[in-house]
Amino acid sequence: MTEKIGIVGGGIAGVGAAWSLHRAGYEVELFEKGPALGGNAKTFRWTVDDGHAESPLLVVAWPQMYYHNYELLLDEVGVGIETLPISYFVQTPEGHFCQDGQTAVQKRFAPELRRWRKLVAFITKVNDFFLPKKKHDSLYHFSYFNPMNLIPLYWMARLFGISSEFWDTIFVPIHCATFITTSMRGVPAVILPLLESIVPLEEPTQMGTWRGAPRQVFDRMTEPFADKVHTDHEITTVRRRNGRFTIGDAKGRTYEVDRVVFACDATAVLNALESPSWLQRLLLSNAEYVDDVDPSFSRFVIHSDTSIFPEKHRQRILSDFNTYSEIDEAGALECTFVISAQNPSTKDEGVPMLVTFNSKKAIDKVQKRIDLPHPTHTMSLRNMIIMSMIRFLQGKDGIHYCGTFTTPEGGHDLSFMSGLVAAHAIGAPYPFSQDNSDAVADFKQMQKMMLTSRARAT
Repeated sequence: MTEKIGIVGGGIAGVGAAWSLHRAGYEVELFEKGPALGGNAKTFRWTVDDGHAESPLLVVAWPQMYYHNYELLLDEVGVGIETLPISYFVQTPEGHFCQDGQTAVQKRFAPELRRWRKLVAFITKVNDFFLPKKKHDSLYHFSYFNPMNLIPLYWMARLFGISSEFWDTIFVPIHCATFITTSMRGVPAVILPLLESIVPLEEPTQMGTWRGAPRQVFDRMTEPFADKVHTDHEITTVRRRNGRFTIGDAKGRTYEVDRVVFACDATAVLNALESPSWLQRLLLSNAEYVDDVDPSFSRFVIHSDTSIFPEKHRQRILSDFNTYSEIDEAGALECTFVISAQNPSTKDEGVPMLVTFNSKKAIDKVQKRIDLPHPTHTMSLRNMIIMSMIRFLQGKDGIHYCGTFTTPEGGHDLSFMSGLVAAHAIGAPYPFSQDNSDAVADFKQMQKMMLTSRARAT
């Protein structure tokens, strides 16, 4: 009899696990509490002059040099990739900072930008010492023995003579979109070289994005088992009886499966388990998400009101910048994604497509207001410890885990890879060709992060 696997969570981790398991011949039941699959990679349908247009909403681009397996997935399901220029504009009470020229703010912080470059070089050397065999660009190069895992980047910046004003005026406004939070003083120093390679503070960069909207990726991945995809199913109970599981949702519907893969947030896992062990309680109850420490990005407005930008720079922002951050006199930060700026699927629609987080101004031309927790894992020492300990729960009593709390940080490739690793631990083979050595190496590194050596060997 074919083994049936229940997957709880319809983001890229859960859909990735279901896709890999189904390809391997397993029967899957995929549950998503919302009305559509996608998790943080949401698709929004804009009202435009001649009808509607779809665009990504929160996850809008990715660093192509690191997303080896995700780009293999897109090729597998036939979704095209476009190159997207990425630029950041920061407005402060004293002036503006951007990555395309010498503004007054840039000149004022020039000495600290030089110190910042020295800090990047220093941490790079420390990281390389603990990773002497690094052979390709990867998100997955990681050593538990690196002291930079334990030292906050903010502390290292201060040690190198970088002021808290620089941190709050330059670093936080640019990287708030990276981390989906403005609270970053606990970010470990180990990540700095990676950040600078993806989003350098002093110059624009380029990333990949979908040719179209992310919805198509999830539709194509689940097309072979579309009848086993259950949206609007908030799973509230997972009970083990006689070697099998009964999964129940908030509306009283139940499903019988042989194993369970949790691909949702840690709190939902803990609430669904009938009798969690002490280790499950310890780890899952302490996983930290951005909304736990900073709710700025849990509330956002989808709109076309360009008056939120300073008139002097308005047209330039709309045409040349992807993220606009504004710091007010009190130090509060408002962030706007300029979805329509250069995204290939939206730039020709003729309608400004803006998503503003932590709105401080009155906004007109609103298409939708959303007050929704954004379940993104914070890059913190606490979560890195939890990530390293989750391996001792993987597969125990027929339950596997994937998603952001099983990874160092909630990136799209990391989450997708966590789903592949969970599926492989159950019995699904690695789904791509072995010819791409970088992708295979990333997969093996992810296995080391998520599984014990014994589990990897079985």
